Amino acid sequence: MFDVPSIRLGKIFGIPFEINLSWTIIFTLVAFTLSSGYYPAIPAAHGAPSWLYALVGVTTTVLFFGSVLAHELSHSLVTRAQGGSVDKITLFVFGGVAQISEEPATPGKEFFMASAGPLSSLIIAGLCYLGYVIAIARGAAWWAWAPLQYLATINLFLGAFNLLPGFPLDGGRVFRSAVWAVTGDSSKATRWAARSGQAIGWAMATVAALMVLGGRTDFIWFGLVGWFIAWLAGASYSEQQLKTRIADAVVGKVMSPNPDYVLGEISVEALVQEHLLGRRHSRYPVMHGGEIVGVVSLADVKSVARVDWPRVSVIDITNRNLAKLSVSVNTPIVSVLGRLAGESPGALLVVRDGHLAGIVTRSDVLRLVQSTDV
Repeated sequence: MFDVPSIRLGKIFGIPFEINLSWTIIFTLVAFTLSSGYYPAIPAAHGAPSWLYALVGVTTTVLFFGSVLAHELSHSLVTRAQGGSVDKITLFVFGGVAQISEEPATPGKEFFMASAGPLSSLIIAGLCYLGYVIAIARGAAWWAWAPLQYLATINLFLGAFNLLPGFPLDGGRVFRSAVWAVTGDSSKATRWAARSGQAIGWAMATVAALMVLGGRTDFIWFGLVGWFIAWLAGASYSEQQLKTRIADAVVGKVMSPNPDYVLGEISVEALVQEHLLGRRHSRYPVMHGGEIVGVVSLADVKSVARVDWPRVSVIDITNRNLAKLSVSVNTPIVSVLGRLAGESPGALLVVRDGHLAGIVTRSDVLRLVQSTDV
């Protein structure tokens, strides 16, 4: 369900921002509901032309998703302020998500990161309500105060809903941080928060089913959100069980030692013909000037036009961010899972005493998982 492509729109405070194509479903639904039902039902708006309802409805929807983006951006900025990194923010059919490279290292960091989102939503709700009160007091037209009233209400709901104590909601992360701080056991904290999230999600789905059976078809979306929460909570619980099983494994035990490498001086044409075609590897460490400088992958090759392969050197397309591409041999596997997932290069250079000792890939971790009794 998550293979739907996304469109990158740019960066906000240096953080990539994209919209998943599934987001167009909820955007269209919200805009249509506001334009055809919500605003025409307001007494002060009776008799307005259809184009005005549509314009105000679409504008309100854009502002609403702007507030969802602000919610996720708050998580991201706090994470970055605490020394973490954020790969991107994505808006999709069920809302928004900030993709954080690594989980917070302490309960305190998790608490502040998780609290930032709901707090931003509540602040936006308060500001919108203040604007609504001022607009009413000054006798503004309905199209000026009605969107503010709606945004105040929906952001209040968004902030309060996200404070429910179940993973993956922000409140679930706050709950997890509290249990973690008290017990000192992050695994137990994750189990409790995930179980709470499953209970909340299935309760929502059950209520929605009963309401739909009673004729309230408007509760279908409520049920879908509940199912999604329960599904994510269950996936988080399974992930935590896996992490517990492989908690003692370190990178040096699963890496591929003495990996093949390519020279940065060769052309992309030579890389493809001599190292990629007919070989099982889709990425290689790159040696340049006698040192390992980064990793080159098939995805990097695809960024170069075929006609330019003979003229472009491998070093020109190498990912040279060694801070993100390298890891020590004694690093626990569980701490690098996030760095091997998603749109990452899928491989990390393993370093021992400043020298290349091996390379660890998604395939290496997969073999470990398959050999582990989970």
